[in-house]
Amino acid sequence: MPAPQPEQEAHYPIEAENMAEMARLVKQARIATQQQGLFPANLDLSQKQSILDIGCGPGEWVLSVAERYPECWVTGVDVSKIMLAYAQHMARERELLNTRFRAMDARSGLDFPEATFDVVHSRLIMGFMSTATWPPFFRECYRLLRPGGIVCSTEVENVGASSSPSFSHYCNLMVKAMRLAGQCFSPEGSQIGITAVQARLLQEAGFQDIGQEAHILNYSAGQPAHEAIYDDCRTMLKLIQPFLVSCQLGTSAELEVLYERAMAEMQAPDFCAVAYSQRIWGVKPS
Repeated sequence: MPAPQPEQEAHYPIEAENMAEMARLVKQARIATQQQGLFPANLDLSQKQSILDIGCGPGEWVLSVAERYPECWVTGVDVSKIMLAYAQHMARERELLNTRFRAMDARSGLDFPEATFDVVHSRLIMGFMSTATWPPFFRECYRLLRPGGIVCSTEVENVGASSSPSFSHYCNLMVKAMRLAGQCFSPEGSQIGITAVQARLLQEAGFQDIGQEAHILNYSAGQPAHEAIYDDCRTMLKLIQPFLVSCQLGTSAELEVLYERAMAEMQAPDFCAVAYSQRIWGVKPS
């Protein structure tokens, strides 16, 4: 199978209707919220009534925001039917009547009128975005916001840095595959490059008063986050194998051997690793 070309539109490298992926995303969202909170601490949300989460997955962030801000109406959009069904079920279970979920693809524009929302949020959506879809994505966020509205975007660079040779190699293969698929702003190396261009993309879309904050997650052996990130990687690295094979970066057998070594090295008592993320926000001029 030919490797993806940079000009092709990026697709999520893991099957969107996969139950294991849904469970992973629920746990991942909880880790991110525990580390970073729902919003930057200095944002004033007192006058914000309508919030949109793009690429909401199983809805964990939407549900948390709806619970924290019961006076707000919180909407989540995603392409996955099973994840939206799960999110709707959990909203009913938790009696969060201030939520709604709709099936939409963030890469092709969203079916909402102009100036519908006070806040537009996205977190860790680089998996299905390409360098070509990011600029129109932020322009769409701008269109959907009311004057004075806030866009908030959080992204990561790979899974950070680690002392594990096999885990590092596997993660570098993932970035190489994303680069072949046209998803990396960095022309080479082990980083995706999205955090380097987030601010510029917001500025070019028309946003002002841009703020940035960095977060570091230590998931070394013995650290509180270690087991949660190990479980996350155990699922993600397995599910992404077909994508790596399609990019001709190894056979299934070769990748499975590398996967097993990486998982073993992550469980070693001297395993060290940190992951980096950036949250950036901007305001649509009044």
